[in-house]
Amino acid sequence: MSNAPSGKGRGCFFYGCLTLVILLVVGSLGLYFGTRYLIQRWVVQYTSPTPMTLPRVEGTPEAISAVQDRFKAFAEALKAGRPVEPLSLSERELNLLINHAPQARDLKDHLHVAIVDNKLRGTLSLPLDNLGFRSLKGRYLNGVAEIKPTLENGVLLVTLETFEVAGRRLPEQAMAALRTQNLAKDLYKETATVELLKKLESVVVADGRLLVRPRTTGGP
Repeated sequence: MSNAPSGKGRGCFFYGCLTLVILLVVGSLGLYFGTRYLIQRWVVQYTSPTPMTLPRVEGTPEAISAVQDRFKAFAEALKAGRPVEPLSLSERELNLLINHAPQARDLKDHLHVAIVDNKLRGTLSLPLDNLGFRSLKGRYLNGVAEIKPTLENGVLLVTLETFEVAGRRLPEQAMAALRTQNLAKDLYKETATVELLKKLESVVVADGRLLVRPRTTGGP
């Protein structure tokens, strides 16, 4: 499951980060489906032959353009080193970005993001055909994952808090391994992304919004 954006797409903070994080969550889960023994044992319990219906977030062309323009202006100001106000995105705006971003086209109709307390909750209904196992052909991963993003000194840390699949929690052995991973680690493979993250002060989920704060001019 490696349809993550690359190049300029990955260098863009929201599309590159949130999209890649969700895909990495699924990819990490795939590690535990990575042997025939586990597939045969778990395929019926943790996958479904039918997709799950997700909430739909609709928006007018004007509303979609407005949130895209705000994000674009924020990203361009960061790259140019110009002062810019923090980027504040509501749950609805996050979903509009996902549903209408070319970089996130593989997630359209397969992911809904909610903001719950200080976490992002993703409801997933993802086809598993691309994982390469015959027993997963035509099967779907229907689940709910909670992730918590934090950023300190230009280092983005995204951790998996909970993950339920088909209404069941994953075995604790699998969850313990997933919780130790920084799901955003692959972002640091690209110089452009590293430089962009250094220009951010913090990433916070609070009060029903995702808030991305830039570093002030002349800051550390």
